[in-house]
Amino acid sequence: MKKLAAILCLSALTTGAFAQGLVQFANGVGSLISSTQNGTSATLAASPVGSYYYGLLTSATAAGPFTFANVYATNTAAGSKLGPPTYQPAVAGWAAGSTMFFEVAGWSASEGATWNNSWLVGNARNDSFNWAQGWFGLSGIASGVATASPAPAFPLFGGTALSGFSLGVVPVPEPTSMALAGLGAAALAMVAKASL
Repeated sequence: MKKLAAILCLSALTTGAFAQGLVQFANGVGSLISSTQNGTSATLAASPVGSYYYGLLTSATAAGPFTFANVYATNTAAGSKLGPPTYQPAVAGWAAGSTMFFEVAGWSASEGATWNNSWLVGNARNDSFNWAQGWFGLSGIASGVATASPAPAFPLFGGTALSGFSLGVVPVPEPTSMALAGLGAAALAMVAKASL
């Protein structure tokens, strides 16, 4: 009898550990994303479908660390919403009925279609990463309770959740001044040696 009780308890714990809650990766005008460059902001509604990707980052605490939840979305024909309103991905580790903190990362397709943890240092953009010419941004941090099917999914945007965020231009990798100076010095040394 004790063995049976232990097995049932372990089964319940294991099921809870792998439980998934549903979130909705879109929601009305609150999901419009803006781009900011040289102090000017504009929505990305005119961008071709699939030109931007978004990923969900979650954490058990507001302070983080935030990790990629393996949930993607992209901008759609209906402006720059994060997927159609019916898109309700399951998030592993965010059990239905439990509260999690989350944020959304957005990036242009020029950076690749797959999330890269090297894009972050702590919880900020890693500007020493070898960026392509493109855009990257992190939303603010929000919290919410995921739901279970068939209940409506928790919306990431709109209402009391996230209200949208800006994508900032990412730097094009350039050699530093010190590297250029070093190359110049090496070239001068080679020329001086060759003339001897």
